[in-house]
Amino acid sequence: SSGINAEYGYNLEPVTKGKVLLTTSHGDIEIELWAREAPKACRNFVQLCLECYYDNTIFHRLIKGFCVQGGDPTGKGTGGESIYGADFADEFHQRLKFNRRGLVAMANKGTPNSNGSQFFFTLGEAPELQKKHTIFGKVTGNTIFNVLRMSELETDNDERPLEPPLIKKTEILSNPFDDITTREIKHKQDGEKKKEKKKKSQMKATKNFKLLSFGEEAEEDEEEVQQVSSKFGKIASAHDKSNDPSLSKEVAVSEDQLKEDRDKIKTQAEQIREKLKKELEEAKPIAPGLTEKQEKVEALKKESEKLLNDIKDIGKEEKKEKIMEAEKDNNLNESERQTVNEFRKELKEFKIKQSEKKSKTKSEREKQTMSILEKFTQKIKDGSTEEAKPAELPEDLAGEEEEELLNSINLFGHSLIDVDRTAKVKDANIIDDDTYEIYDPRHPINKRKRQKPGKKGDNEKWKKTKLLT
Repeated sequence: SSGINAEYGYNLEPVTKGKVLLTTSHGDIEIELWAREAPKACRNFVQLCLECYYDNTIFHRLIKGFCVQGGDPTGKGTGGESIYGADFADEFHQRLKFNRRGLVAMANKGTPNSNGSQFFFTLGEAPELQKKHTIFGKVTGNTIFNVLRMSELETDNDERPLEPPLIKKTEILSNPFDDITTREIKHKQDGEKKKEKKKKSQMKATKNFKLLSFGEEAEEDEEEVQQVSSKFGKIASAHDKSNDPSLSKEVAVSEDQLKEDRDKIKTQAEQIREKLKKELEEAKPIAPGLTEKQEKVEALKKESEKLLNDIKDIGKEEKKEKIMEAEKDNNLNESERQTVNEFRKELKEFKIKQSEKKSKTKSEREKQTMSILEKFTQKIKDGSTEEAKPAELPEDLAGEEEEELLNSINLFGHSLIDVDRTAKVKDANIIDDDTYEIYDPRHPINKRKRQKPGKKGDNEKWKKTKLLT
């Protein structure tokens, strides 16, 4: 599965420059880069690995026998950015072709020059991707088997693995670019972890009295505080009790204003959610060469919906016809109804008679054929049917020849004779004047025998063997 010409035995792929190691949940994957042939894609991939951009990301798409795709920090297949701040151009090389498994290429948005951060491994030949996706590396050594292990995972209807493989970390073994400067990027997943910590810190603290720092006395004190608060209501602040003019008793924000602010926030949140949904629906999935397949599936779904609607319409039309007939019967007078009912009865009787006639005709034909067969069998058994009329014979015939011809005219005048044919078979062990010896003419001993005999008594034998050969 390498880029070697089988006819001449030399490698068609160019020399690699640079090496990266991906540590995944299914084992290590070593990738060698074609930094000279695809410098933009290789620089993008190396810098993102140095910035730990791919750490803790998943392979979100798996198409068995085709590709394994990853590199999206969101894990949905619609995210990911390049180091250039925007999509970068494709890079094609005449010696790099989708002719085997283990190639590493950039995934795009289905349009030219739309490369981001996502990449995929090929699991076989894919000539339909030629000059559509940039090849920038290859999987080397026995690590290709770790990629093949990923291809054995089960997927759902959206070609997403049920248990997605994870990229734990990335490591640059050989950097082909000395001038790369990493950016200060906060990884999305790290940001999500920080948000979770903040949420946990905002939660109300509750005392755990099972700890050693608290005891039974703390539990009793807590119960007394709860009883006092239930009797006298909430604890009042200094603003409520003191007469200090510097401390105002008025509330800074009224409850009505708080409600209005909350309603506004809810409406804004709903608007943002709707916008995000629309963007996700409009966004095309980043997958190599799958737009045609999705279009075919949608077309088939539409055709099935049309067929179902047509079937429903047919059922509705039949129901309408029955309802129309019932309405017509209701609109008729009594005399008209009687005539209609009589006509329907006659139709039923006519149909019944037709079905009976068909059955009768079949049974009558069978009877006729059986009777003819019976007559024929009786004629054969008897052998003495009506004699055939004497035919006009030629004048030349007379005697025995005339009798033979008359017998041949009558079909039933013939008789079947069982001839014992074993009597005519000759025993091979008996030697008579009619026996002949058969020799193989190609054998050297037989050649001598076939020569002309010297004695007078051998002439007859020589003639017989000569005739046979």
